Amino acid sequence: MSDSEKPDFKNGVPTASIPDNGKLLGVVEGEEVLLVRRGTQFFAVGAYCTHYHGPLAEGLVVDYEVRCPWHHACFSLHTGEALRAPALDPIPCWHVEQAGEKIFVKQKLTPSASKAVSPTAHPTSIIIVGGGAAGLAAADMLRRQGYGGSLTMISADNDPPCDRPNLSKDFLAGSASADWIPLRPPE
Repeated sequence: MSDSEKPDFKNGVPTASIPDNGKLLGVVEGEEVLLVRRGTQFFAVGAYCTHYHGPLAEGLVVDYEVRCPWHHACFSLHTGEALRAPALDPIPCWHVEQAGEKIFVKQKLTPSASKAVSPTAHPTSIIIVGGGAAGLAAADMLRRQGYGGSLTMISADNDPPCDRPNLSKDFLAGSASADWIPLRPPE
């Protein structure tokens, strides 16, 4: 479906067009947005997974989460936060308003800041064994949850965590550039 065929959520869509636990793909200012209904609540989030750009409109909605159909990354409908690897980055969220029997998607929301936690509630340092994608996801989630202590990753690899499927398939086949391989910049 082309963007011109998708509903423009700024102009509103009928609430009846989205059943409970249903999804509708549309656009807001040229950007694809997924509108999700949970009971009487509506959520507008980015339409694509931040891992491999999987179409979230084809994924599952479970409770207040949307799950990518490709690798099962999981995102909060409330905040867009990546709740489960392999996604590391959040999806955007938009402000939603209901007026009568129509739903309008307004401005994009500013991502929420990391949670602060008490330094006495956690160990002062954590060691993560394994420097691959799972180790990076663990360190990333600890930081996003507000852990401020020392994190050390122990790995047999000399290089920082990389996207192994891209490395073993696309890069070696010559269809991916070297900048696709690292999961995060060196810094």
